[in-house]
Amino acid sequence: MVKVAIAGGTGGIGLYIVEAIVEAGNHDVIVLSRRASHPVLDKLGVPIVAVSYADPAALVKALEGVHTVISTIGGPGADAFTDAQLALLNAAIKAGVTRFAPAMRASGLEYTVFEVGMFMNYLAAGTPGLGHLDPFVFIFDVEHCRATLPGDGSAYFVQTRAEDIGKFVAASLDLDKWPEFSQIRGDRRKLNEIVQQAEQVRGQKFDVMYLSEKQLLETINSSSPGTLKHPREGLAALDIDKILAQLFLQAFRSNQMGYEGQNLSELCPQVQPMGVPEFLRQWWGKK
Repeated sequence: MVKVAIAGGTGGIGLYIVEAIVEAGNHDVIVLSRRASHPVLDKLGVPIVAVSYADPAALVKALEGVHTVISTIGGPGADAFTDAQLALLNAAIKAGVTRFAPAMRASGLEYTVFEVGMFMNYLAAGTPGLGHLDPFVFIFDVEHCRATLPGDGSAYFVQTRAEDIGKFVAASLDLDKWPEFSQIRGDRRKLNEIVQQAEQVRGQKFDVMYLSEKQLLETINSSSPGTLKHPREGLAALDIDKILAQLFLQAFRSNQMGYEGQNLSELCPQVQPMGVPEFLRQWWGKK
């Protein structure tokens, strides 16, 4: 049993990871957060250590005795996120932490990068299936029976339920050594196939729009601000239209969002993730 610190564990994927570690019961877990309390964590009995990423000495002290750090922190913009991540990494090195995710080879720590695809829970936007995640519509708007697909929709797309990501991360703590990249694959299907499955569950055809590479590049290179705003406080200034277009372009060009590997799934076979059809039926099927 080791001590694990989850940075940013009061919400989003971080909270799912905390819940999974507590459920597994193999390790002690603490949460590093800017706030000192959280109803879910209080109920679970998970200690919260209030930290400021601008206070290096306090960060080092907070990480004393910690074996593994998993960072899920966000921030009001890329610069703030990078600064907080680097501050946490430097503190982990000084505190004698053994493992850090995500980190880099130059840190000297054992590290891994968890690749999870897109959160499957976004398919449930508009229902309780969204869970701890902020509302976010990406490619599929199942609630309103719409989809916006890059290219001709033939690209593969990996989605993993946030609950299952938490279970895989918790299981990875028991591995003797972390792989450099930990690929988690809840489900991998072509974009058009996911639309068809959603149509079957919803019982109606979707309004599908296909975006060409040229259209995506025009959005990315446009000097006009986008119309979409991030729902989380402090992130509203992000140009979501351009971010989405860049993600679409990745899917269109290199199939990065449809990777074939699943090494962590193979290393942790005890975790059986939910697939897209079952997830859609759970949250959109007839009750």
